[in-house]
Amino acid sequence: MKHPRLIHDHSMALGKVLLDIVAPNYREEEHRDIFAEFFQAARAAFEHLSHEIERENRRVSPRWWN
Repeated sequence: MKHPRLIHDHSMALGKVLLDIVAPNYREEEHRDIFAEFFQAARAAFEHLSHEIERENRRVSPRWWN
């Protein structure tokens, strides 16, 4: 994973956006747990994307080629 800060920052932002969408349907005391779940899901997705991009970059541009 090359960009842990970016993954964290984008996961936080997406978690907040998703919480804003569903927040009216839940009690305020539930928001923290809901945000934590959204954050974890977003982080897992961004980490997966990061690994896939790195894998694709290695496939397209192998080291011996550079």
